[in-house]
Amino acid sequence: MVFVSPSSGQTRLGALNEQKSRYDDILVQKVVNADTLVLENGETIRLIGVRAFGNPVRKKKLSRDEYGFVVKEKVDWEVPVEEQAQEFVQELLKGKHVRLEFDAVQKDAEYKTLAYVFLIDGNTFVNARILERGFADLQIQSPNLKYAQQLRDAYHEGRVYSHGIDE
Repeated sequence: MVFVSPSSGQTRLGALNEQKSRYDDILVQKVVNADTLVLENGETIRLIGVRAFGNPVRKKKLSRDEYGFVVKEKVDWEVPVEEQAQEFVQELLKGKHVRLEFDAVQKDAEYKTLAYVFLIDGNTFVNARILERGFADLQIQSPNLKYAQQLRDAYHEGRVYSHGIDE
């Protein structure tokens, strides 16, 4: 049995394919943290299997001289891992075209879309790449298990890059 939408005349299958195809090549507008990004259409995406350590916190307060110009502080070489993760994912994704794949559950409790993200250029599996570099924790939740083993392997490889974080 085929269902046809009265408003558009499309079958439900056709509408589903159209919705899926809009995620075949879409631009990343903003990186919120290591596990969350915002697409050009304003939609917030959470990366399946990845849990960010926390939001980066800027510790430095800007100081100004009597003319209002920013006084440069000495460089602090100890950059928190959250900030390193933010910068890594920002460089990896911001302004880049990606393809999204979905699993059994497509929305989290906050109604963010859950997805596996792949860079169009080079077909890099972003979720795994972040874990490989040690910039996030592994968070696999059933029934979203499509790439569970690949994410586990990436996470174990990422322990080499632990950035001073104890296992």
